[in-house]
Amino acid sequence: MRYYDYSKTQLEAKADELNKEFDKERLIRAKPIDVYDVVDFIGCTPDWIYLSPDQSILGLTAYNNGYYYAWIPLEEADEKPPEKIIFNGMFPKKTPVEKGTIIIDRSISEGSNREIENFSCIHECFHQRLHPRCFMNRSANYQHFCKKKAFRAETGDRSNLSAIEIIEFQANYCAAAFLMPKEAATAEFVKQMGLSSAPSIPVPRTADVDDVISVLAEKFSVNYTPMKYRLQELKLVSREELSLEEYFC
Repeated sequence: MRYYDYSKTQLEAKADELNKEFDKERLIRAKPIDVYDVVDFIGCTPDWIYLSPDQSILGLTAYNNGYYYAWIPLEEADEKPPEKIIFNGMFPKKTPVEKGTIIIDRSISEGSNREIENFSCIHECFHQRLHPRCFMNRSANYQHFCKKKAFRAETGDRSNLSAIEIIEFQANYCAAAFLMPKEAATAEFVKQMGLSSAPSIPVPRTADVDDVISVLAEKFSVNYTPMKYRLQELKLVSREELSLEEYFC
């Protein structure tokens, strides 16, 4: 697989570039966002299907026209499928997917999972922006899946990552930098902490700091974990020993 070895500085610039194009005000202050407006802005089409029967796959980006085996609930079946292909009350069905489609797992668009949906959606947007050439030697119907797995935190060791893990890291990093821009996140952290300026050294983790992280997560339309990682990456909050089993996607 071909991929570009972007530095963190370059990834920050890529995220800022999309914010400047989409809504430059987001660079300086927290604003509500409809992530599907971003999908439309970059010239892609959103869709929602069950990508897996167990949320093991959160998103898909289609680089070419092709097919995907979507999972269909039994109650939506025209006729009952063979018992051997049923899993968790669902069965796979070959489904056409058009080039430029960003698909988000239907289960996370249901209920109270909007923050996970936001991050997954922007993650797929950055696959579209950063990685189309990574797959140019693949088969004509190649699609890429964003799997729900244990990602290293964006602050972790990347020296032994595979090519696919590298592009996942890049999409995660850009999604974080886009949804939580450096200047806006820093300004909001300073405000919520009651500080006069950004701290010269990271603020130690306390219950009060955790409360501030939760407030910021809501303002930036993400959940607690990526907000925490982002503030640590910006050297605003001290790092603790992180479990690689924490989900970042």
